[in-house]
Amino acid sequence: MSRKIFVILLVLLLALTFALVGCGNDANQSSNEQNYDSENTKIVNGIKMDKEQYLNFAIAEPKSLDSTKTSSNTSWYPQTPIFEGLTRVQGTPEGIDKIEPGVAESWEVSEDGLVYTFHLRKNAKWSDGKPVTAYDFEYAWKRLLDPNTASPYQWFLKPLIKGAADFAEGKGSADDVGITAVDNYTFRVELVAPCPYFMQLTYYPVLKPIRKDIAEKYGDKYGTEADTIVCNGPYVLTEWVHRGKMVWEKNPYYWDKEHVYIEKITNTVIEDTNAYLQALYKGDIDSGGTSKKEWRERLEKTGKFNFIERVGADCDYIMFNANDRYFKNAKIRKAFSAAFDRVKLSNDVNNGRTIPAEEYIPSTFVIGNENYVQKVGGNKFVKKLQEDVKDPKALLIEGLKELGEDPDPAKMEVSFLFRGNDEWTKKCAEWFKQAFDSTLGIDLKLELLKWNIAFNKVDNGEFQMYYGGWFGDFNDPATMLEYWHSKEGYYKIGWSNEEFDSLIDEARSLADNDRRAEIYKRCEEILVYEDAIIAPINHSLTTIYRRKYIKNMYNPLFGYNDYKGVYTLGRE
Repeated sequence: MSRKIFVILLVLLLALTFALVGCGNDANQSSNEQNYDSENTKIVNGIKMDKEQYLNFAIAEPKSLDSTKTSSNTSWYPQTPIFEGLTRVQGTPEGIDKIEPGVAESWEVSEDGLVYTFHLRKNAKWSDGKPVTAYDFEYAWKRLLDPNTASPYQWFLKPLIKGAADFAEGKGSADDVGITAVDNYTFRVELVAPCPYFMQLTYYPVLKPIRKDIAEKYGDKYGTEADTIVCNGPYVLTEWVHRGKMVWEKNPYYWDKEHVYIEKITNTVIEDTNAYLQALYKGDIDSGGTSKKEWRERLEKTGKFNFIERVGADCDYIMFNANDRYFKNAKIRKAFSAAFDRVKLSNDVNNGRTIPAEEYIPSTFVIGNENYVQKVGGNKFVKKLQEDVKDPKALLIEGLKELGEDPDPAKMEVSFLFRGNDEWTKKCAEWFKQAFDSTLGIDLKLELLKWNIAFNKVDNGEFQMYYGGWFGDFNDPATMLEYWHSKEGYYKIGWSNEEFDSLIDEARSLADNDRRAEIYKRCEEILVYEDAIIAPINHSLTTIYRRKYIKNMYNPLFGYNDYKGVYTLGRE
């Protein structure tokens, strides 16, 4: 959902927008420092900065901070500054993600690529002063796999680690899983087969350490309140007012606290779009994004923002429930996918600030050291489907007849589920209703629910069509495809394709990137064109306005910012 995404809906995710985008060049990051009043500045590690170091952002209410029970950006963003994994990911001015040591100060990989050994730093501590140990990682990773946890991200490790699949399916023991604390400061992971992207997983939110004594003390309440967790990241969660705000303060026990400059970060939950943009304009929050032309113009006229833009490693899509009376039929799914104009949607709803999806996997991904889309010679399977389906309504009627349903589309009972009920979501939903009603001759029902309620309905399979999406967890096409595996993937929507599953299984054990690229292109074709279990809509074009006084803030494309090294200079 990038993870993981779930997914991300950039223009909808209001508050999280600034956290999910990557680096842009901060043109004023180091200029004109001599103009700032010395009475209001200080020098730390040779860096001039404001005496008072704080940031204000907006967020969506997270479901939980328990890393083993979360599956969306709304929870992963606030987890990142307060929990540190074996490694951390750092954005750069060049826009390239860099993996840096986190709790692990070093690591080595066996010659056959099957065993990773991590050496933990002895000065890494929890926010109560106790040491972070390899046992905290062993407990957390096995907890993710434990069938009793019912983690939505169990699939993340299940096919990769020795003994993980049997344990996750209740057929094996935790002792047989290749996740081992050799001693307090040595952590070993044994893989089933070499995994070319494994190190990119080590910083991800679902693989952060968990203190067993704290998790067992609070049980189901672990991660649901500020006082039910201990933290080991650059920051500590000191306040959590549900549907109000979350406050992080600098962690005095963090091993590298000398390079954590922001003392306090306040995250306010703002659900109304206009209130959110007013807060950004007035300076109540320091960074945010919008696709609205009038607001972009207002923000740019102030001269107080740096503008950051880039294409996201994501895809928004319509997901069909293959258990549904209608959408178990591929022709009906194809009819819906071919029935709407992606370019018109982008212009009408998003002011042209999204990339219409002619494919599922966007051009931001690499495989090995090569651009994936270029390597496979193009992957425009959405475009191919729309070119082939000349009359979506006629194809819909064919599908209805195959099912023995009334062939009159007007008599179909179809509901489209959206996450959120804000202004943008309403506009988007109404656009789809008009498009589907006019093209297919149906009477589409709309269901707009709050994020957590919508997520629960999807998890329970209580939907027909769902506006979802996925933001890549790591920079490899596997992150966009593996979660559709019918047995080991994230979604359980009644769809299963034997060829797709076998290809994903094969790719996991391959080091040959040429063959992996062939496999992933074929999987895309099955997913989008042949079976059409999803209808790709668009890729995000991230547009962020960040106050110019925020310095050294380069968000990674894959992962989230922990705000280490960020500071302000010139706040009025």
